[in-house]
Amino acid sequence: MPSPGPAAQLLQAPERAKAFLAIGIPVMAAYGIAALRSGSWPLLGLIVANVVIICVSYAAMLRGHLRTWIPRPGMATYAALLIYLVAHSGEEHSHALWFFSFPVVSLMLLPPREGVVWSSLGIAVAAAIMALGGPESGTSAYSAAFAVRFTITAILITAGIFWSEVALRRYQEETSAQRTASEAESARMKAEIARRVSLESDLRVLASTDALTGLINRRAFMDRFAHELLRSQRHGPMPTLLILDIDHFKTINDRHGHPVGDAVLAHLAHLLKSSLRNVDIVGRIGGEEFAVVLVETNAETGQPVIERLLQRIRETSVLLADGTPLRFTASIGSSEILRGDTIDTAIQRADEALYTAKKSGRNRHCRHQDKALQRTPGAR
Repeated sequence: MPSPGPAAQLLQAPERAKAFLAIGIPVMAAYGIAALRSGSWPLLGLIVANVVIICVSYAAMLRGHLRTWIPRPGMATYAALLIYLVAHSGEEHSHALWFFSFPVVSLMLLPPREGVVWSSLGIAVAAAIMALGGPESGTSAYSAAFAVRFTITAILITAGIFWSEVALRRYQEETSAQRTASEAESARMKAEIARRVSLESDLRVLASTDALTGLINRRAFMDRFAHELLRSQRHGPMPTLLILDIDHFKTINDRHGHPVGDAVLAHLAHLLKSSLRNVDIVGRIGGEEFAVVLVETNAETGQPVIERLLQRIRETSVLLADGTPLRFTASIGSSEILRGDTIDTAIQRADEALYTAKKSGRNRHCRHQDKALQRTPGAR
């Protein structure tokens, strides 16, 4: 994972700048009022400059301008203010103790290494003032012991804050890397799940579809027929079952070849799908044998549908490789589903009707009835 850029390192979170602003501005305001009362104009000027620059920088940050230069003017004026307080710390050196906030602010508002540089320079300047300053130079006088303790304390604060910031950054980088890896793994798993779902769907389609004609195969047809049979037995109305068989299909294969036979099968499947409703169940259940369930359609209502289908089969043709049209016909046996029917009994009656249609000359439809078979002659 790439390391954070300068803009990302500028602030760990906007709350840090907000917290420093909420704490620092009231403190600076209190010092400003005290400086105004005492007539300490340099101190008042530094405080006003700090307040203005810090507020402007914070406003820029709120507007989304995350740049490494944004906190630097504020850090510079804040460093100048603290160095002034070290130089003029009062009798008990209480003002100088505010310098200890400088390592905290510089390391938390700047990238850790840059913050160490700012803090180290500030400590060096403060230590030089304590060691070299005095009344003769117009600054406060410090004892050697105080200067040593002050410097050591500032260094320890700098080291502690730097270590905590580096540890925090490392933890954040590791957490971000883990989150990225987790998101990548989650995306991979989702893609794999989607692929498997798609594969399972394709397999289900392949398992239930006849590859040549695109119709459902025998097993899928029987499953859907069983559901429709159960539905119609409970709620009605009854459907009609058709069994279709291409006439002289073996002769077509022997004379023209199996590719032409396949073209005839595909052509008939197209005619069935385009001639029937979407709710009707159409399948290829054998070599040249097809089956249709006309849903909620009794024998009388289905009669004209079957006749139109036979007429379309007679009128259309399949083009051979040399452009010659090949016409073919089909025979159809039908049976209206009865109360108490099973799949076997319904198919048996439709098969009997189909046998009668073929025995009667083919190219026709025969409907099975309880007492007799009704024949519809084909075109001559």
